[in-house]
Amino acid sequence: MAKRGRGRPLVETLTAPQQRVLEAIEAHVAREGMSPTLRELADQLDQGVASIFKLVQRLKRNGYLGQMAGKSRSLTVLRSAEETRLVGLVAVPILGTVAAGLPLFALENRLGEVLVDAASVRSGRYFALTVVGQSMVDAGINSGDLVIVRQQPLADHRDIVVALLNDEATVKRLHHRAGQIQLLPENKRFKPIPIGPEDDFRIIGKVTAVHKAAD
Repeated sequence: MAKRGRGRPLVETLTAPQQRVLEAIEAHVAREGMSPTLRELADQLDQGVASIFKLVQRLKRNGYLGQMAGKSRSLTVLRSAEETRLVGLVAVPILGTVAAGLPLFALENRLGEVLVDAASVRSGRYFALTVVGQSMVDAGINSGDLVIVRQQPLADHRDIVVALLNDEATVKRLHHRAGQIQLLPENKRFKPIPIGPEDDFRIIGKVTAVHKAAD
């Protein structure tokens, strides 16, 4: 990881909102010969000025932007947004929440996106869901984490999957042996969920990666 002059490490990746702000600033400078105001950025990106201010401050702290104190339109791009693409990041849409305890319905609407390593999303269609609950903590999946899911209708025994059970979504480990199917938690305080012939059950995807809430 590169270092700044004062010894502060540069952050090599950007969140999707940070990426959009940096790209918008770069485009404005290239077009107008000067940086945009916070209001212009807010109007262009359809966000509040306060939100844009926080994103700009984060970009400055992380070494992507510089600014002359006390002067307007003085933002300078220190590192291009293009650099983040070179490290192999892919934007994955966040579609809703999924329970790691009692099942919780996963809303099929786009709530945002998360940048993940391209190596973890090599082929197929991927989406992300926010985990709610503690039943998968022993597998390293905690409440608030994002699970990156490859959309697929089938999975192997012992895969961690996102499944729909009677129209509610949950993340569990799949146990499929001798014609019997169970969804297993990774926490001894939770009981396995047996799947019976009367249940409406289907797999909607396999968990391929976990984006930790603290990241």
